[in-house]
Amino acid sequence: MSRILIICGSNSDEHIAKKVTDVLNRAGVSYDLEFASAHREPARVQSIIEGTDAEVIIAIAGLSAALPGFVASHTSLPVIGVPVSAALGGLDALLSIAQMPKGVPVATVGIDNGQNAAHLAIRILNLKERQMEPPPKTYAEAGVDEEAVMRGLKVLGRYVKESFAGHEVMQDFGHYANAVMIDENTCIALSTDGVGSKVLIAEMAHKFDTIGIDCVAMNVNDLISIGVTPVGFVDYLAVQKPLAEDVMNEIGRGLLNGCQQAGIPILGGETAVLPDIIKGMRNTGLDLAGTAVGVARPDELIDGSQIQPGDIILGIASNGLHSNGFTLVRKVLLGPFKLDDVLPWGEKLSDELLRPTRIYVGHFKALKNANISINGIAHITGSGFKKILRLGDHGFIIERFPEPPRIFTLIQDTGSISDLEMFSTFNMGIGIVIILSPDDKNRAIEILSHIDEVYELGKVESSDRSRVSIDPYKVVFE
Repeated sequence: MSRILIICGSNSDEHIAKKVTDVLNRAGVSYDLEFASAHREPARVQSIIEGTDAEVIIAIAGLSAALPGFVASHTSLPVIGVPVSAALGGLDALLSIAQMPKGVPVATVGIDNGQNAAHLAIRILNLKERQMEPPPKTYAEAGVDEEAVMRGLKVLGRYVKESFAGHEVMQDFGHYANAVMIDENTCIALSTDGVGSKVLIAEMAHKFDTIGIDCVAMNVNDLISIGVTPVGFVDYLAVQKPLAEDVMNEIGRGLLNGCQQAGIPILGGETAVLPDIIKGMRNTGLDLAGTAVGVARPDELIDGSQIQPGDIILGIASNGLHSNGFTLVRKVLLGPFKLDDVLPWGEKLSDELLRPTRIYVGHFKALKNANISINGIAHITGSGFKKILRLGDHGFIIERFPEPPRIFTLIQDTGSISDLEMFSTFNMGIGIVIILSPDDKNRAIEILSHIDEVYELGKVESSDRSRVSIDPYKVVFE
């Protein structure tokens, strides 16, 4: 969703539009920019107005300057007109915009003063926000109802399971990934996932060099969670319109970086231009997803069935938010804070939010090469620590928990969010959980500590149902 729509009556007005967008970019306010003439393309202007989800419209025009009035006659949104200097120094455009009939209001700024139009639009947005309801305190209030999502997945799951007939599918529906046996010694596994609404932050910040890493990470981390070594990757890029070369370069570098970290090639992909489906921020709408393929022997697969009471729960540090919970993050933080704001710990908010997801393939390979038996792995992504429930009917008791990175505290304090909601939405500083025998604990910690921060979180207890207890926060998932 773009909060401000900018319409220019002519391509020659682009230098005035830049004055507007420079201010909005610094303020971290999303916008769309369109070029359409009220005189030559009235039907197109009307279509743009009717199709926008913006909250304020800035109309830029010169000469007779009919555009702002035309826009105001077709919408109830606030309209700000910017007169552009031309043959009469812009006085003709200024008077045309200012002298609107009663009932068709257009706010008017000085000639060529795109900056003030942007500042006025931001004030209108701020006034609206002060009148709005307080920010959401849960993921569901932010617009992502996971219970509704699960109901939908149950419907799809019936068809997925029906497709298993006649094939040696190795996992049940609903795990991180799944594998199919192609001969007695080899299974091929697939995982597919995307970056999610984190791409909206990238669009707002016009910074795209990390989302490719996120895309790779979300897939390869799911593969290793079932004991599979990734061997290849393909991407799917859907765009509102063909992206500029610098944006494509940044996305490509991120995909390459992620695949190099995972030790796999990019085998190909697909780019689709879908202007009627993809609507992004700042006229650079995109969605980025991918699929990773991996291989394993049947006896290498991990599904939690080998977990025993007394097993140790280890946690490996995350790199911040990774790629989950951004619908809630945006609605909590992007009001009190702007993307260019420097946080108390010296990091710019946009950089903090766009930290790439950590890739754990190297950690997995290090343990595998040391012949350490892993009984269960949980990739802590969407649904947070509820993900551990997938590993079977055990009591997963987290007795100790490291202090979460400061970004999580900022989100929780700003949004007054409960501990329960934080741990069911975010990774809270632990990107992956590994469960193994106490006999392997010391050696595993030694190996992993050479790669990343690793924590002994707790242990597995006997239970008649799957249960996760995070004791320091009195949070329980069942």
